[in-house]
Amino acid sequence: MKIAEGTVVTLSYDITSASGEIIETSDISGPITFMAGSSGLIRGLDARLMGLDEGTEKTFTFKPEEAFGTIAGAPTKTLARKELPEGDLEPGATFEANLGNGQTIKLVVHEVQGDDAVVVKLVHPLADQEIGMSVNVLGVREATSAEKSAGKAMTAPPPPPPPAKG
Repeated sequence: MKIAEGTVVTLSYDITSASGEIIETSDISGPITFMAGSSGLIRGLDARLMGLDEGTEKTFTFKPEEAFGTIAGAPTKTLARKELPEGDLEPGATFEANLGNGQTIKLVVHEVQGDDAVVVKLVHPLADQEIGMSVNVLGVREATSAEKSAGKAMTAPPPPPPPAKG
């Protein structure tokens, strides 16, 4: 079966920097399963996977706009001044923030709004970088009706029903 919009895909992968350094690999995190067309992984990945068969191995290169974006195009958020470290803040100052899932994001001060608020850009650590991705298509299948309704792959079975009272 070929990958098409709405099929469920399982991939093993390596994400590499432009210099070839491995940034992330499924050898550590395990294969990923997602619904083609709405993976939310790397922006340009879904389009490149369309039409590939199970067992296909491919390597892709993604420009920053297709991968993790650019610093200039990063979204902004207004934070209370007290949420940032003490001291003088000027546009361009950078801080790292933990996302709670073990990942970090870079905050770049965009604008200081008096003493109470600061507008920051939310910058992915790989923004402005070209990256590579090698994939091995481990599986392709039709989505179940529940997956189609949810708009995402469901990789864990639902919990069993509670025992009957009796």
